[in-house]
Amino acid sequence: MGLLSAATTATTHDVQGNAVDYARHGWRVFPLRGKEPLGSCRQCRREPRCPGPHACGHELCHGVRDATTDPGVIRSWWARWPAANIGARVPEPLIAVDVDPRHGGHGTVAAWEAEHGPLPATLTVASGRGDGGAHYYYRRPAGRLTGGRLRGTGVDLRTSAGYCVVPPSTHPDSGRPDTWADLRDPAAPPRWLADLLRPPAPTQRPTAPVWRPSIVGASVADDYTSSTSWADVLAPHGWRCLDADPDADGARWRHPAAASAVSATVRHGLLFVYTTSTALPVTEAGDPHGLTRFRAHAVLDHGGDLSAAARSLRQRRAAE
Repeated sequence: MGLLSAATTATTHDVQGNAVDYARHGWRVFPLRGKEPLGSCRQCRREPRCPGPHACGHELCHGVRDATTDPGVIRSWWARWPAANIGARVPEPLIAVDVDPRHGGHGTVAAWEAEHGPLPATLTVASGRGDGGAHYYYRRPAGRLTGGRLRGTGVDLRTSAGYCVVPPSTHPDSGRPDTWADLRDPAAPPRWLADLLRPPAPTQRPTAPVWRPSIVGASVADDYTSSTSWADVLAPHGWRCLDADPDADGARWRHPAAASAVSATVRHGLLFVYTTSTALPVTEAGDPHGLTRFRAHAVLDHGGDLSAAARSLRQRRAAE
């Protein structure tokens, strides 16, 4: 049994003991209320201006970003919330493919396997809902990954930017525990699946000359970023701001297909994305990066083609 999967050998319903066991094998964990982070900082939930984990003096105000492998902290959490489920940040060497049959996930997987052959057996969690839903853990392919091409299929991608509910947590609807359906070491995903989880190839750049702003005027990108709200960029794509001011430092946004409570936050005017349910690039542990409004607009509305986005905005500016 490999290091990352060894934590799954525990079969008791001692939630605290299992949480500590996960941590001993490299899984960063934190307590959940059902499937959602169990936050204890009301002020941070009301006013998203907390500058970083625990800077406000409270625990668990940042969900998955508070996940830890410290056994002392973990014991104190479950001593305080003994009924809490276990959320585990997906280990960086792995990905989790979440199949939800309620939204067509079984049909999607059947179509994949009919075209490409069966998916390899791998480390698997069966949902306590009892409907056949599952998390399939695979070794992480190289390069940047996105779940954007899976939208609407009943299948979602989880990376180290997110988390999964792990056994022996109980499902909030059925009251039955999640279970390890397969304890083998994580398999490598087939090449076709790895390709599906990568961003689409960049749009071919046009051969026409690229517009550049005059020395005296602001660039169209800077002008768009300075004059546009994040609500103008994200709301047309179903995103919802969880706070009163969508542009405030610390404002939280949620994607309509995301599993976690918060999909992105605004910091210093930039958007830091945590969900793979969108084409927007995810900010990963150890590689934090934010998006300007213009770059997010280019990805969402122009397939990532910055030149096409600039031309469109220039034409709009000329028509006004």
